Amino acid sequence: MRKTVAFSSLQALVLPAAVLAGSLAVSLTLGGCAGSQPTKVAGTNHLPDNWLTLSDSDDRVRALPEPTREYLKRVKENMAAERDSASQKFNGRYSDALVKQMSDANEAANTAYLVSSKTINGHLTPELYGSAESHDETNWHFAANANQNMRSLVDDWGRFWLADKPSSLSPYPITTTGGQP
Repeated sequence: MRKTVAFSSLQALVLPAAVLAGSLAVSLTLGGCAGSQPTKVAGTNHLPDNWLTLSDSDDRVRALPEPTREYLKRVKENMAAERDSASQKFNGRYSDALVKQMSDANEAANTAYLVSSKTINGHLTPELYGSAESHDETNWHFAANANQNMRSLVDDWGRFWLADKPSSLSPYPITTTGGQP
């Protein structure tokens, strides 16, 4: 009877530990790190809102591969032709097919620009600010150091004014009441 009780006590200890370990493994596998890790795609701050409004002499357009530049040129020509058409003057907007073509051209130009060697070579480590830390990590370390320095300043200020401990000049024994040893 005692062996059964001891075995069930062991089960009572092992089962919650196994459940805890399993849930931890699942949360780490599915959830990853506890906090979200920011990512930044190189060159996104140089992307225009609309590639079709840029001139052919713009540096960003010249960084695109030739087929993408030709595609943008054809879409611009289609836009100009539809702008002069009677249906455009009557409806006051582009056709759905041309709007789709314009959207596709912008997406193709964004993709081509972001994977171009000029953009990649210009931003080889977009996440790093220093040699080993991102902008957020650097800012966090500055904030943590400033916080610690400001808290230390309070202690230093007390030592400067000799207010960090009671005076030892009294000939009588003094009982400490301030909580400091």
